[in-house]
Amino acid sequence: MVTKRSVSLADDVATAVETAAGEDGVSFSAWLSTAAERQLRVRQGLRGVAAWEAEAGALTAEEIAAGEALLARLLSGVSGMASRVRRR
Repeated sequence: MVTKRSVSLADDVATAVETAAGEDGVSFSAWLSTAAERQLRVRQGLRGVAAWEAEAGALTAEEIAAGEALLARLLSGVSGMASRVRRR
């Protein structure tokens, strides 16, 4: 199911999205939807970390460094935005 919405974007943002969508071979709407989905996952993850920290205490500097190192390794294996955008 798809819900249609009307959104307003700054001209420079709309232009950048149009360019990125074209480069990735997806529609403007699909690109925005993917970006929104990604942002929602980030928010969910941040809430999960906050909940974990509420129970277990704040992450240590070492734990944060290990997480950042893991993230860097995972992201280094991803090539090109088009491979990360789910096609619709």
